[in-house]
Amino acid sequence: MKRKDRIILYPEYFDSRLTRASGRRVPLSISVPAPSVEELALISKRLGYEFEIEPQSAYPSNWWNKRGRILINKDDLKKNEVIKTIGRILSKARKRKKERTQ
Repeated sequence: MKRKDRIILYPEYFDSRLTRASGRRVPLSISVPAPSVEELALISKRLGYEFEIEPQSAYPSNWWNKRGRILINKDDLKKNEVIKTIGRILSKARKRKKERTQ
C-alpha cells in the first residue's frame, strides 16, 4: 500500500553488498554492509525525524528476509535527500566504529 504521508526506508537501500538493480539506492561510497533498521532509527532520531519502525516488514524483492523498515513522516522532506543524508551519516558512523575497534 502506498503511503503519501510517509517516506518508507528499507535497510537494503544502504547495503553495499547489493547492486543498484537489487535495491541499493545510495552510491557505494556511502553504503555499508548489512545495515540494520535499528541503525536507521538511531540516525533518524538524531536528525529529528518523526518515525515508526515496522520490524517484521520485508523489502518486496527480498520478501523472505524480514529485516524491517522505517516510516518517516514526510512533512516537507524529499525521499532522495533523506536517503542520502542518512547514508552519509551511517557511513561515517560505521567508519568511526571501525576505527575505535582497531
